[in-house]
Amino acid sequence: MNIFIRRTDTYRSGIFHEMARHPSIAEVLQHDEYRKLAQFRHHGSVSCLDHCIDVALITFSLAERHGCDAVSAARGALLHDLFFYDWRTEGPRLHGFRHPAIACANAGKLFELNKIEMDAILRHMWPLTPVPPRYRESMLVCYADKVVTYRDYRGSVRGAVSAIKKSFQKTAP
Repeated sequence: MNIFIRRTDTYRSGIFHEMARHPSIAEVLQHDEYRKLAQFRHHGSVSCLDHCIDVALITFSLAERHGCDAVSAARGALLHDLFFYDWRTEGPRLHGFRHPAIACANAGKLFELNKIEMDAILRHMWPLTPVPPRYRESMLVCYADKVVTYRDYRGSVRGAVSAIKKSFQKTAP
């Protein structure tokens, strides 16, 4: 399962391995269809797979800390963006509004979902989508998704700015 650890820091690796030892989480991580998310760029240069795993790591950690159902929260986080297209160039119009239902339908075809997992997938885009999360675990997925999305884009912007600075330095007299 080491293929899923994008950053090598010990803390993240420890949370990942603790999370992945749960059979229902390992079921998702090891599923061939789920692994296909690595083929799709999501935010900036981050793959959809990496994004979902990062959201799950934060969600799992927070859920354990706050006495929530950490396994259902992590599964909801892993599956919250389970769509198989590059949303910038393919898929339905108004992707931000529609992809939660698409992800939930895809997840339901691959896995048996409980009510917390379904709610987390369907409500993770709140407040863009009008109905707020019903469960604490769903709210953690919603929150973690915002944090990770910000981090994903921030990293991409920093990389672009760095490349622009280097190109200017090369052309400066």
